[in-house]
Amino acid sequence: MTQPEEKLTMMRDPLFVISASIQIIKQRKSDEQVDMEIKRIQSALDKIGKIMQV
Repeated sequence: MTQPEEKLTMMRDPLFVISASIQIIKQRKSDEQVDMEIKRIQSALDKIGKIMQV
């Protein structure tokens, strides 16, 4: 596997987390629940940022 392919593979999990979190946010109205999902999205974005720096 080449380096770009490895990065794409590593990004799949964080991207799935972002996608799932967005769906949960759309379905829920509670501010507390939305804040938790936003934190999950931020964590996934941070992981992507670290992967892209490698």
